[in-house]
Amino acid sequence: MVGHGQLPSDLPREASAKYLMLKFKHSRSAEEENLYRELEELVLNWPRDEKNDPYYISLQRLAEEVARLGGFSEVWFAFNEFCRPTLAEALEEACRSSVDVVAVVTTMTTPGGEHSEEEIPALIEEARREWRKPVIYAWPFDPGQIARLLVENVNTHLSKHDPRRPKSRT
Repeated sequence: MVGHGQLPSDLPREASAKYLMLKFKHSRSAEEENLYRELEELVLNWPRDEKNDPYYISLQRLAEEVARLGGFSEVWFAFNEFCRPTLAEALEEACRSSVDVVAVVTTMTTPGGEHSEEEIPALIEEARREWRKPVIYAWPFDPGQIARLLVENVNTHLSKHDPRRPKSRT
């Protein structure tokens, strides 16, 4: 399971600003590249908890729920950026495991994103070549399924304001 990732809220502001500036700079000098790599290691390895990165904890819990609901023996979670495990790291661990097939799914459900349309497929292709294990990408999502999920969630919240309203119409 792949989520986007975010910077931890307690990362020092100066480090965060310098890291983001260098991350999105089109060309970096050798000195800037070294500093960027140092800052990226700092960011990736920053300890995460519910207070400084609720997204991290939420994705971890979602992966646990997917494992439970899907009856999957293993579910790894990973991030496109800003924290570990990275998708490359999680793919390596999954491919080294005893599972027969590795399925990758992202929480990014709508088309048009660089992560879901370019980066994730490229990393999956690398894993397929390196590990010679079936790795599938469970994407794109059916827009009708996503719409039903969203409508159900809206109706659940609306029913809290109007108890006569059914929780779901799907």
